[in-house]
Amino acid sequence: MKKVNKIAIVAGLGLVMISCGGEAPEENSDLTALIAKRDSLKTIIAEVNAQIESMDTTTVSYNPMVSVEGIEVRAFEHKIEVQGAVETDKNAMINAEASGTIRRVHVVEGQKVSQGQALITIDAAILASQIDEVETQLELANYMFEKQQKLMEQGLGTEMEYEQAKSQKKSLESTIKTMKSQQGKTVVRAPFSGTVDQVMVSLGEMAAPGVPLLRLVDNANVKITASLSENLLGSVSEGTPVELNFPALNDTTIYSSVTSRGNFIDPVNRTFRIRVDIKKNKLLLPNQLAKVRVTDFKKKDATVINSQAIIQDTQNNNYVYVIADKTEEGYTVEKVFVEVLSKYKGKACVEPINGELSPEAKIVVDGAKGITEADIVTIQ
Repeated sequence: MKKVNKIAIVAGLGLVMISCGGEAPEENSDLTALIAKRDSLKTIIAEVNAQIESMDTTTVSYNPMVSVEGIEVRAFEHKIEVQGAVETDKNAMINAEASGTIRRVHVVEGQKVSQGQALITIDAAILASQIDEVETQLELANYMFEKQQKLMEQGLGTEMEYEQAKSQKKSLESTIKTMKSQQGKTVVRAPFSGTVDQVMVSLGEMAAPGVPLLRLVDNANVKITASLSENLLGSVSEGTPVELNFPALNDTTIYSSVTSRGNFIDPVNRTFRIRVDIKKNKLLLPNQLAKVRVTDFKKKDATVINSQAIIQDTQNNNYVYVIADKTEEGYTVEKVFVEVLSKYKGKACVEPINGELSPEAKIVVDGAKGITEADIVTIQ
């Protein structure tokens, strides 16, 4: 309001008070008259305050500022995320089966090899010499056996001498077979096709049974395994869609499905295992970490809203504010109680309990916790 008007009103109020109270009451003034004057002054003061408020243009009515969002009607999914690991059945440490000096390393790290291909050769000179010696003994044993057989046919030999010659012959044949098998183990061959990941020995070193020589890996077909809570047992089965995310590969995502579900609940952590097979793999490595996201809730044509719009009262009832009618001052709001079916990534799938959530409705998001149904709000 204007400053002159305020001064005039205040001055007028002062004159009224002086005119009413300037003269001292006579000693025999009635108490009732004094009370009447006091009440009259209060009435005048109230009228003056009302005039001040009506003329004060600085007074502005306040409407809460809120932001609103629309309602989506679409398919809604909720995913549970757990940590998994990449595994392969073809990840082997190749060991020596025979002792000896390494005479040749046929492969280098990173080289692709085929099943049965020679990888490392171990010195077998001593074993070869022993085989030659036993083969010479076998020639003599064969000669003695043939002689005893002819004598038996002529009725001149004894059965004891014949059986001894036969036993000697078979024993040497078995020995040669064993030694040649050992000789074959001096050449270490690839048990499957794959890539040489690491060579752990050098030319001239000693090899011995059980000592690793190299690592052979085949990552063409891998699997991702993860453990899920037993609460998801009814929601996850073979064929359930999964989303595989790999942080080490710039968050590369692969969409697949559960290949198999475990048939055992771990009594310690109450989880069961799932496996996802990946064929024709060119990216993943064994023991690589993966984020496994499994869909445990799905609804078609769901009512989806911003989860920040949901408020909970003291009785744990969930509700939202919906923009109702437009007035001169702003907008009225209506409280609608809802059932929250699921939440995921800032969105909530809900069903109204009372009222209606039509696709055209606007839901109050920011500022919803500071208003009531009696407020007139302003949409920012």
